[in-house]
Amino acid sequence: MSDTPQKKERCMSTIVRITVLSWSAALLTASYAGLLAKMDPTFIATVFTAAAATFGVDTLKKGDDKDGDQPRREPEITRVEPTPEPEPPADFATVEVSDSGDSPDYSRATAAPEV
Repeated sequence: MSDTPQKKERCMSTIVRITVLSWSAALLTASYAGLLAKMDPTFIATVFTAAAATFGVDTLKKGDDKDGDQPRREPEITRVEPTPEPEPPADFATVEVSDSGDSPDYSRATAAPEV
């Protein structure tokens, strides 16, 4: 009776998963019992949930739905509104610059800038 390598891997994988599940359950129990005062149980609870999920255990809380046997419905997709076009920039006064390199001539501006 020789075990195949795949069977040994499956057995070792199951042992590791059970060990992680037991370890996380023990830490959570100790934390909630007050034996580990400075430990935040959030990470360990996540590890416990993930380890339990590998065995097919669903840890989600189910409400008192009367329709509990029916599958969940995906939310309906509604029409997506297009992004509105941005408003054009404010109309500022047009300033002409002389070719001589002097300062701009503001006397010919079409509108006075608002301050």
